[in-house]
Amino acid sequence: MIALWLDEEWCPQGVHQDLGRAAGDAYARIRAGGEDEMGGLLLALSNELMGFNYRECFVGPFDVSNKVVKMLMQREGTDVCCTSDSDATRAARFEAGSDRQA
Repeated sequence: MIALWLDEEWCPQGVHQDLGRAAGDAYARIRAGGEDEMGGLLLALSNELMGFNYRECFVGPFDVSNKVVKMLMQREGTDVCCTSDSDATRAARFEAGSDRQA
């Protein structure tokens, strides 16, 4: 979802796939470590993503972490501030498998 968001928000780049994988791996480690509160997840994810090389990206670790938390909250059915119709349709396309990268 992160790579899809970045590709649609900016322009398709291979680094978006790398960043998406890095965010997913960091999320899995954080959750496996027992973090289940969104605020703690946001801070831990931002911290873990600080080591990624953002030179070719138009975002930073806090942008990505915020987007991950928004996506998770949306997926849970929580009313999230500042989301758009494109966020909802992007998530639906991704869930349906039409925009997943191999």
